[in-house]
Amino acid sequence: MLRLWLLRHAKSAWDDPGLDDFARPLSPRGKKACRALARHMAERNLQPCLVLCSPATRTRQTWERLDKRLSGGAPDPIPVRFEPSLYLANPTTLLALTRAAPTDCRELMLIGHNPGLEEFAARLSGSAAGDALDRLTEKYPTGGLAEIAFPVKAWAQVAPKAGFLASFVVPAQLKD
Repeated sequence: MLRLWLLRHAKSAWDDPGLDDFARPLSPRGKKACRALARHMAERNLQPCLVLCSPATRTRQTWERLDKRLSGGAPDPIPVRFEPSLYLANPTTLLALTRAAPTDCRELMLIGHNPGLEEFAARLSGSAAGDALDRLTEKYPTGGLAEIAFPVKAWAQVAPKAGFLASFVVPAQLKD
C-alpha cells in the first residue's frame, strides 16, 4: 500500500501589488492554518519519506512551518526536494512526478497549487471515505490536504481512478 498526501499551500498574502505570483508569502491566516495543519499531521503521525514542494515562496513557507512540527528536531529530518515543475503544475506533470518517486518510499507528499492539485486529486480518486470526494471536488481551498491510498507496490503503477481518497481536511475543520 502506498500513500500520497496532496497539500495545497496555505493562504498567501496579496498585500504587495508589485510582487509577482511566485514571490507571494504566506498571510497571517496562512500561518495560522499551518499551525493547525501541523498539529493535525503530527496527531496522525504523518511521516512522508519524501516531500516534493513547489519552489514558490508560499509553498516553501508552508513546508517550513510544517517541517518544524513534524521533524521536531529529529536527527533525520524529512527529505524535501524543491521541484520547479511543481509550480502551477497540471495533473499530467503531477502524475509524472508521482510515478518517478523512489520505490522504497511508501508515503509521498506533494505541496503545490490549484487548479492542478485539485484536478489531480480528483483524477486519482476512484473511491472515497464518506463525502471526502464531494468536498474535494466542490472546493480545494488553501491548506487543503488529501490523503490517497493505492493498493500497488510501486509509484510507477499509480493510475487515474486507482486510488482511495481516505481523507480530505481543510484548515477550517481544524482547531488552532
